[in-house]
Amino acid sequence: MAIEWLICREPVHIGGVDSSSRGNNNPIFRLSDRTPAIPGSSLRGALREGAKNQANYQALVKNWFGGEDSDISPGYISLGWGWPVWWPVHVLGYGNWWVSCPTWLNRFRQLSGQPAINAATDKVYITEPELKNKTVYLRWIKLTNVQHYQGDLPAPADVPKDRRIILPDPRINLIVDMGLVRQPRVSLNDEPDQRGNLVNHLFSVEGFPPGAVFLITWTTRGDVQDLPKWNQFLIGGEHYLGGLWSVGYGRISIAHIN
Repeated sequence: MAIEWLICREPVHIGGVDSSSRGNNNPIFRLSDRTPAIPGSSLRGALREGAKNQANYQALVKNWFGGEDSDISPGYISLGWGWPVWWPVHVLGYGNWWVSCPTWLNRFRQLSGQPAINAATDKVYITEPELKNKTVYLRWIKLTNVQHYQGDLPAPADVPKDRRIILPDPRINLIVDMGLVRQPRVSLNDEPDQRGNLVNHLFSVEGFPPGAVFLITWTTRGDVQDLPKWNQFLIGGEHYLGGLWSVGYGRISIAHIN
């Protein structure tokens, strides 16, 4: 099984299963514990569409991803779910901090066959040594007596080593809500209604923030054609994931974990 980084370059919107029943709110996909995640089917569909639209990979689409419509032949590359590892929160005047929690980090360690991180589950850690035992304000959250974390933490090069924070698990969903991109949008009527109003519907869209880091897994089964070309496709360029890509959502990149 291979593990890769998935990094959001722009807001990414993958709608929840009940998005259509949420009225004016179009939320991101979350699990029952409110953890944001990327379903494997969403990732597979996005990568398949990307391969179909590139001449270099069109002949390999069926082998990699399986048939379409009435052709139910399986593909020989299996994609797992995307799990969050680092979540950026922008602090006015200070830029982004990337936040994680023991559960997120230890999931990565477990999948990669490494021991758990050396961090107490009830303490706050920061990788900037000058902030040891200080009070840190993460927007409206006050973090007191933060500890300096000196161990190795898994992260791509996009996540600065001195701007990482580890929070206890129960606090991570607050950080997720804080970091989400939320954008109001409207749908318009073709013609004004009886009151002269063109606005048909006002709604809000959520998205994973740019800079959010997920881990994804993939494995092979059977006779995969041109595996080097699969790696070239996966890592060599950017992809689009989720909905609203035509209005600036969904651009991602995938990187090898060194």
